[in-house]
Parts: sequence; structure tokens; C-alpha cells
Amino acid sequence: MREAARDVEVGPASGPHVRTGWIVFAGVYLLVAGVMNAIWGLAALTDRKILLEDKLAWSTLTTWGWVSIGVAAVQLSAGALVLARKVVGRALAIVIALGGLFVNFLAIGAYPIWSILALVANGLVLWAVTVYGDAFE
Repeated sequence: MREAARDVEVGPASGPHVRTGWIVFAGVYLLVAGVMNAIWGLAALTDRKILLEDKLAWSTLTTWGWVSIGVAAVQLSAGALVLARKVVGRALAIVIALGGLFVNFLAIGAYPIWSILALVANGLVLWAVTVYGDAFE
């Protein structure tokens, strides 16, 4: 019995369905981020009491609402594709994580704690889909 345990390969290259908890994390994170962006986008489009348009540095709440809904659609699609282990989901996750790293790095002065948490989460998504890339079809 002990000898059989030695033959089991453990690590990122050990097969498409072995040790993919990080892939599940990446997919679920993208889904949660997509839902949060959709809620923010809908709030920007519908309720002018919650978000103040005169405090924006650029454009209007309507523009940012639609941009946020578009980003949410891409994040939700990427999350579903990552959970389905599709290569296109991996590519979208890499692009989204890199974009999230860039945006949150720029926002670190205004929202330091939130930005640091988002930087870590986006970094983990990027790490998960690159290190465990063999889990995708």
C-alpha cells in the first residue's frame, strides 16, 4: 500500500483534475467580481442618490455604469469559462487579472487597503491560471 502512494504524481503538472482548487478560486473570484461590478453599474445607471455624479473626475455616471456592466459581463463569462476549464477562459482571466493589477495599482493612493486586497486577489488569479494552465482544455 505504501508503494502505491509513491507512484502518485503531485504538483501543477499532475493532470487536468488534480489539485485544481486554485482554478476554482480564480473562477469564483471572477464571478464575484462580475456580480459586484454589475451591481455597481446598475446603481450608477438607476440611483443618483447613492453615487454622486459631480464627484467624478471624468465622464458621467451613465458612461461609468455601462462600462462597469460591460466589464461585469466579461468577468462573468471568464469566471464561467475558467470553472469549465476552457483555454479561452484562462486567456480572459489573464487579461482581466493584469487589468485589475494595473487599475488597483493606480488607485492605491485613494483606496490603500481595498487596492492592496484587490492586488493580492488579482495576483492570485493570475498565478492560479498560469501555474495550473495544464488544467485547461
